Amino acid sequence: MDNASESSRSSPDAAALQTLHTQGRKGARAERPCDVCRKRKSRCVKELDQDRCVLCAFHKRECTYRDAPQPRVSKKRVDFSDDPAGSVNNGPVESDSRPPQKKTKATQTPEDGTLLAPPIPSNVPSLLDRTLGLHRTTHFKYIGPSSVHEERLLDLIHRFYESGNGEDGCKFRRVADSTTFLSKSDRHTLFSADVDDDLETIGHIVRPYGPGLVDLYFRIVHPSYPILHKGVFLEKYARSYKEFSPPLLAAVYLLAMDWWEYDRELASNEKPNADALLRVAMKALTGVVHRPKLSSVQAGLLLLQRSGGDSWVLTSQVVAIGEELGLHLDCTTWNIPEWEKGLRRRLAWAIFMQDKWGALIHGRPSHVIASSWQIPRVSLADFPESAADDDDKEGSTEVEKGRLLFVHLTKLTQIMGQALDALYSPDQTQIRELVASSGVQGLLELVKPLAVQLKEWANDMPPDLRMEDVKTRKLCSNGYLHLSYFVTEIIIHRHIIRSLTPDTPQPMRELCREAGKARLERAINFVEALRPEHLQAFWWFASPKSLAFIRTYGGLLWATSSTNEEAEFYRRKLEDFRWSLKVREKGVSFVAAALQEMDESLQDIDMTQSPVGRTIEGTSRTKIAVSSFTGLPGADAETQTAMPVVFHGSQMSAIDTPLTFTTLDMDAVSSHEYFSDVGEQGFFYSDMAQP
Repeated sequence: MDNASESSRSSPDAAALQTLHTQGRKGARAERPCDVCRKRKSRCVKELDQDRCVLCAFHKRECTYRDAPQPRVSKKRVDFSDDPAGSVNNGPVESDSRPPQKKTKATQTPEDGTLLAPPIPSNVPSLLDRTLGLHRTTHFKYIGPSSVHEERLLDLIHRFYESGNGEDGCKFRRVADSTTFLSKSDRHTLFSADVDDDLETIGHIVRPYGPGLVDLYFRIVHPSYPILHKGVFLEKYARSYKEFSPPLLAAVYLLAMDWWEYDRELASNEKPNADALLRVAMKALTGVVHRPKLSSVQAGLLLLQRSGGDSWVLTSQVVAIGEELGLHLDCTTWNIPEWEKGLRRRLAWAIFMQDKWGALIHGRPSHVIASSWQIPRVSLADFPESAADDDDKEGSTEVEKGRLLFVHLTKLTQIMGQALDALYSPDQTQIRELVASSGVQGLLELVKPLAVQLKEWANDMPPDLRMEDVKTRKLCSNGYLHLSYFVTEIIIHRHIIRSLTPDTPQPMRELCREAGKARLERAINFVEALRPEHLQAFWWFASPKSLAFIRTYGGLLWATSSTNEEAEFYRRKLEDFRWSLKVREKGVSFVAAALQEMDESLQDIDMTQSPVGRTIEGTSRTKIAVSSFTGLPGADAETQTAMPVVFHGSQMSAIDTPLTFTTLDMDAVSSHEYFSDVGEQGFFYSDMAQP
């Protein structure tokens, strides 16, 4: 299809604009808004010779004027700085930051067929006057307290950057007391000359399906992972795709292609070349890291969410870019627009979650340190869309559900991050000492606060986030939130099971293993109960490895079984679990990726042979012992205190020195607080409907 076709597909996207403002002669009054726009408190704009406003036309619904108009309130001045719905822009911009404009009759360029906005009066204030890192030709870097720029010297600067595009001679911008950014031009950064070519290549690959893919993205992906500003993005896209950062635009296209069949027009055509699009995106991303902007973070996060796109190295880059932009700081009091503060908070928490879950599934140390990332909790007020923005098309995802999901996932990630730090940090000295001195009982006391937090988190879950809350002909992304909860539970019990030894008192051992067994069965039951509306929705990057975690955990229970019957039970459970995934694999990329992860991690293990009595790498079961005198490998030579040391069975027979094994207070086992407070009666999903 030719370029004109792309243009014809672009004009309906103008209907997606949700925050257009009225332009025109000074003193002109806007037309009366339709009922839908009035309820949404957004601008109601009609294209020339159209019966419906752009919003109603986009959603294919009637444009009515039945509701009585609200009384007009006189305002002495208009604040152009905080609300993108009432702002305009007079310069090129980056990412989703360009303030919306009321479109008059669009013009079309013969070269690329894209729509261009009419000229904007130069005397109108610009939303970009007070933003950070959102201009197309300029980027801002946060100046840290230990950098070469001394704060006391910066205090002596007579003039800071306040407005414009960063090219007015001002090198620094101060947004709050002791919070300063360095302004630099993009022209002198690596690969800056490639931007136009990259955009042209991206447009060529997806033409003429770009608008359809953007529509898919905001119907299905964005509600569940809201790190863009939908209204601004769509308004810009209606003018020209060339206003975007290349990796961000490509990432939106790539993610949307996973739901190609959910658009009737697209489904009848062949998909664009995803591999070619990915190559351009990754190449362009290597360039934008040298000129950090919010769109750079957005692009990196979205590329990490695509099937097969998870990368710890890329995650590390995204964290670094976020810190360059000052996303690790509390921007509440900064002299920037309120809408940008909300966007920054959403992106900061998205980075936090990406880092913590990436550290877990890759077994790496987290890059985000709590003491350095001082960001307030994200709230529903930080999201520009609401339930009024839901798309009526079948196969869409609910906006309100997505906002709640994002907020509750941030809280769950904080708990998971604490568990990761406490149980899986590289330095295990404290854990080993605790188990050696107090046995598993001491470990249970350590993790009890985490387990209680998880219980409270589950009890506080809104009804909209329950697995059974599925609307007719709507996709439901609640699944990846619940799966993340199961994994958080599993990583705690995984460490408990690891810490059990043949010397653990039998009652305590049985309690721990029964609790561990219950966690496995509930996780498996959760997966088996997933409906098509869940499976076909958006699942974030950690989902494949999260499913693999369930099987790995089951494998641990199998490997530590004390009887052949117990081992056979877990073997069958894992086979059933794999089968339940296999029958759900078709057309569900994250399930297919999970099966591949499982096969690769367990392919060398023969589970048809019982592990009971078998040796591991030539030794029998490991025992944890504490040396009772100095001179053994576990004793501290300087303090003469007993330290924990791991002995294998073959080593134990060679030691004729008495060893003191850890024992527990048997009176405390049967009624241990861990099991009474966070045990089977009310620990996980007991007060919630089963999925």
